[in-house]
Amino acid sequence: MSVNFRNLGSPLEFWEYFEDISKIPHCSGKEGKIREFVKNEAENFNLETKIDKAGNLLVIIPPKIKKKSTVIIQSHLDMVCEKNEEVSHDFSKDPLKLKIITLDGIKWVTAEGTTLGADNATGMAYSLALMKKIHTGELVFEDLEIDLLFTVNEEDGLLGAFQIDKELIRGKYLINLDSGRDNSVVIGSVGAMQTTIELKTETIGKNQLNNDFEPIKIKVKGFLGGHSGVDINKGRANALKLIAKILWNLNKKFTIFINAINGGERSANAIPREAYAILYVKKSELKDIKGFLDLIISEIKDVFSNIEKDMHISTESVKYNIEDLVFAKEFQDKILRILYLLPYGPISMHPEIINLVHTSTNFASMRTKKRKINILTMQRCFRKSGMDETSDKIIELFKLAGLKVKYRRLGGIGMWAHNFNSILLNLSKQVYKELFKEELEVFAVHGTLETGVFKTNFPDLEMIAIGPNQEFAHSPDERLDIQSVEKFWNFLIHLLKNVEKE
Repeated sequence: MSVNFRNLGSPLEFWEYFEDISKIPHCSGKEGKIREFVKNEAENFNLETKIDKAGNLLVIIPPKIKKKSTVIIQSHLDMVCEKNEEVSHDFSKDPLKLKIITLDGIKWVTAEGTTLGADNATGMAYSLALMKKIHTGELVFEDLEIDLLFTVNEEDGLLGAFQIDKELIRGKYLINLDSGRDNSVVIGSVGAMQTTIELKTETIGKNQLNNDFEPIKIKVKGFLGGHSGVDINKGRANALKLIAKILWNLNKKFTIFINAINGGERSANAIPREAYAILYVKKSELKDIKGFLDLIISEIKDVFSNIEKDMHISTESVKYNIEDLVFAKEFQDKILRILYLLPYGPISMHPEIINLVHTSTNFASMRTKKRKINILTMQRCFRKSGMDETSDKIIELFKLAGLKVKYRRLGGIGMWAHNFNSILLNLSKQVYKELFKEELEVFAVHGTLETGVFKTNFPDLEMIAIGPNQEFAHSPDERLDIQSVEKFWNFLIHLLKNVEKE
């Protein structure tokens, strides 16, 4: 069903741009086309643009009369590109298939079988709508310069923010449009670190096994997944941890030889929703293995049945090539023990803020190649020492097993400490209460925002993160609350008007 965006409410420009963005491929690391679209729109409105070496884009909207101050409105150009396994979609060229759903009386925009990219297409669409309305004269800011900052590679490690040219940050205030609740403002976030592990595999040829073995594929899918920061404490299943649990149990009881373990997407920001393993088992044990698997699957479903409503765990026969490699037995024992022990989820809770995760880690992806295994994890914490310690423990696990391991760390900064005395925060609270007759919620998040990176490099910036209602970011269930779009637009415009008066 095609979506008639003209019926979705105000501002119309937001919905027009949101639709345009959904048609342009913009996975992390491949933002060239969407950046060119935004740049062309700006230049069509006779606005100055700048692009730094990292690929970040700045659009400068001058004031109507004379500049007294500058506010930065920031969003990111990339999206997490995930889809359900059965969905045929090429993120490098196919437009997203948008649709409207109604749940409990609330209308949402979502995509068919893929991520929606509302994170952060909403930020881009609001910025473009603002640009257009100022150009047409519908909105006027007499002495406030507005810098629209569009960063790259946010979802793949905040790389654009890390590498930003300092000349692009020119204001006193920064409003980040990458939050997902229209009744709240974020004033603090955790830092993040990616720890990548490369293992040299020890293999034997499948032809060294006798004809008593046949290959099967065990697949887990249909999990909620979600954001590996803000969703990490919601009890959701990690597909890779479940496949590791299944294989570890099988390896203890039966003679198996593993060919491959794969799962998760390339983004460490997503909790893995799908994973599979290909392994060779004795034909004479196949019946017993399937019965044993039924017991393990029953246990898993018992644990997650109230959370993971659509989980599916299956076993099927697969074809094999006589040249297939399988793990050598000693290596297999070691890697399965490590994967079984590898931490996932909250590590500790915040000592001062109730119900806020302080430190966490995500087992994000695993890829088996001919001669190596690549594993991606992400650590988050409000302190760098917490990230370092969790990363160290993961690396030591692999070393303890005597495996040939290479590791690399990326990040480790981005902590954004909350400031309740911020002028920008207090303006936000005042504006929200005047508009909606209720208090604006103020909180910190166990997600890693670009604002944390900016705070590290530009400590004098006052910042907030805000946005319309969004749910299930980084998964194919991602959705945007239609009614929230107009509410947030009104809040944003009134906030900018009040910033102009400062």
